[in-house]
Amino acid sequence: MIYCNVLLLALSSVSTDIVSFQYQGGVESSGMRIDVGSYAAPIMTDWDGDGLQDLICGQFDQGRIRFYRNVGSAEEPLFNGFDYLLDGAVYLSVPYG
Repeated sequence: MIYCNVLLLALSSVSTDIVSFQYQGGVESSGMRIDVGSYAAPIMTDWDGDGLQDLICGQFDQGRIRFYRNVGSAEEPLFNGFDYLLDGAVYLSVPYG
């Protein structure tokens, strides 16, 4: 199983600095570790414009894209379930398999 994990990206304002990543642990939704199958492709972004970082995560199965709304805070994100992203009535997807 492949799980979504969070990496904290530490960047400096000087472009010549070294970028470092730090493992922050597994990510849960509704008390369960998020499992999207193989080839997870997570990114944190403020998708819904509410000032909180949401989780967008591609999944291998059918190439669908999951949206996990952050219902917690900036300091302690909290996710309760997900929705698939849609373009009108059609699921957004990326190539898979």
